[in-house]
Amino acid sequence: MHFGLQQSNLRSSATGNRWDAVHAVAQVCDEEGFDSFWIPDHFQYGTTPVLECWVTLGALAATTGHIQLGALVSGVPYRNPALLAKMGTTLDVISHGRAILGIGSAWHREEFDAYGFDFGTTAERGGRLDEAAQIIRSMLSQQRTSFVGRYYRVHEAINEPQPLRQPHPPLLIGGNGERVTLRLVARYADMCNVTGTPEEARRLFAVLRQHCAEAGRAYEEITRTTLGWCLIGRTDAEVAAKRERFMAQEDFPGIAGTPQQIVARLREYAAAGSQGFLFSMPDGPDLEPLRLFAREVIPALHTL
Repeated sequence: MHFGLQQSNLRSSATGNRWDAVHAVAQVCDEEGFDSFWIPDHFQYGTTPVLECWVTLGALAATTGHIQLGALVSGVPYRNPALLAKMGTTLDVISHGRAILGIGSAWHREEFDAYGFDFGTTAERGGRLDEAAQIIRSMLSQQRTSFVGRYYRVHEAINEPQPLRQPHPPLLIGGNGERVTLRLVARYADMCNVTGTPEEARRLFAVLRQHCAEAGRAYEEITRTTLGWCLIGRTDAEVAAKRERFMAQEDFPGIAGTPQQIVARLREYAAAGSQGFLFSMPDGPDLEPLRLFAREVIPALHTL
């Protein structure tokens, strides 16, 4: 099973320079055997400090040595997709082949309005995601890309230097949308990321399997991951205290427990078809919870 930490800029318990906190967490993940490290692509949540995703990833590419790096996920409406492909390629070059290009349709209306992006309708954002996935996938692997769509166009776009990772950096499409998002995963993506309980993940993966069949694509070609949060403690009492402190993390499914309890829950996700758990850890900047997860949970599940 693949394990990736999403360093949430929004819920860090650290004070002081936010980059120092993110960098410290990434260094521990790099040293302790996590597979990947992810930055959310957001600009504002009220007045909460938020680092820009891609600048942060570039800095991490130069200061880590093992973990794969990606945006979870990069909102397509925020950037021209040809530019986004160039950014992902540059990240891959700087990191010596460790980039994952994660994209999604975006959803946070507050930052659209504040930063002057056109929010549009759900259908329009889905259409942008469709066209962006085609452009990005081509630019990650082809010498030249031309495309004319409703929302985007590129003409003889050259992406040099090419990515180091072969045949190309993985393209991840994130989201639970059954009619559009998962259909686009089946057509264009190397990885998907969904949110939900093991039962919900099982249902969504079944939908993805059907889309793959309709697209003539092998379901097994797509690496399936789930998104959540994690609170880990050595005792039930420690876990209970963390739950009380970080109740805000429970706005979507996650896992709280001792290492043994977390392993048991993650086995349920694996049985549902998940091959990776990408998660935020609200007390991750304290660093010790990261080490506990890496030493007690990851070895028990890495062979699944």
